[in-house]
Amino acid sequence: MASIYIHIPYCAAKCPYCDFNSYAAHEWPEDVYAAALVTELRTRATETPWSSSTIETIFFGGGTPSLFQASTIGRILEAIARGWPVAPNVEVTLEANPGSTEQARLQDFRRAGVNRLSLGIQSLHEHLLTTLGRVHSVEDGRTAIETARAAGFDNLNLDLMFAIPGQTRDQWSADVRALLSYQPEHVAAYNLTYEPQTPFHAWRTSGEIRPLAEDDELWMYEHVRAACADAGYEQYEISNFARPGRSGRHNRGYWEGRDYLGVGAGAHSYASQPGWGRRWSNHRLPERYIASATAGDATATSEDLAFETAAAEFMFLGLRQLGGVDPSTFRTRFGQDLEEVHPEVATFRTDGFLEHRAGRLTLTNRGLLVADAIFATFL
Repeated sequence: MASIYIHIPYCAAKCPYCDFNSYAAHEWPEDVYAAALVTELRTRATETPWSSSTIETIFFGGGTPSLFQASTIGRILEAIARGWPVAPNVEVTLEANPGSTEQARLQDFRRAGVNRLSLGIQSLHEHLLTTLGRVHSVEDGRTAIETARAAGFDNLNLDLMFAIPGQTRDQWSADVRALLSYQPEHVAAYNLTYEPQTPFHAWRTSGEIRPLAEDDELWMYEHVRAACADAGYEQYEISNFARPGRSGRHNRGYWEGRDYLGVGAGAHSYASQPGWGRRWSNHRLPERYIASATAGDATATSEDLAFETAAAEFMFLGLRQLGGVDPSTFRTRFGQDLEEVHPEVATFRTDGFLEHRAGRLTLTNRGLLVADAIFATFL
């Protein structure tokens, strides 16, 4: 089983906190770019390990994939179905900006084969959307949720962001309460990060914007965890909450170390075999990607993973999930006991950041609050 990620890099505007491979544009070469995607899919379907795979999940990310026409999305899904067997219960997710979600358009996406919609709501406070550089309004966000339901989507993820400069605890509490009132199947709650090479990072360095106090950020994280639990959502990953049976299968594949094929400008791929695994990425610039994919090979970089890298990734990806990692799976994969390779685990257990629970190694509640620092030690 494998997953396919389709990267569509075009946006109506580039958010100043975003470090994804995306490009603001008033118009985009949709037909030409889609043709390159179809060509790359056709090429990859003949390669190892993809030629023997069944596709379990498909994810359209970006950028703003909902800017493309439903017929184009359908064309790409048809190319996947021609190249691979597709699981009967395949999960097909499309990321959408609330400003591009008219009901007829969403119904067309449904007919094209999309069965899971992910809406980037981020906030239900107008001034915070302005701070984030979002092009949609609060009303756009509310309307998008209602329109998605009217269009027949019964698997809906809503994104919210906390630790936004100027955000208060009361505003975050109100956002969480309002979002949960829509009863989405899935909630992703992310803290704002200041990624290098983004305007937000530069503005933070210059003092133009001030990050939220750490105490406030931790309070907001604990608050959303408690509110989601009270509303019947299971937290299954650091930032992700789902109703029973509705966790995001595509992203779980990343955290569980399963094979995934990335198609499109700058997309990354991972294969667990041969050796300790292999990772590669495509050319980032859309024009360069289109030319290289059309010529038969979109690959820009490739890396055969060393033992140490693969063992580290097993830990910091697996520990993102609240179910943690299985030491017996680690030993089967790497031929050594987990704590032989990662002796720092013993210290983290003694200090109360990690624990053994039901035969697995997991973050404690305390460990969740400093997860990034823990993960960094495995690198």
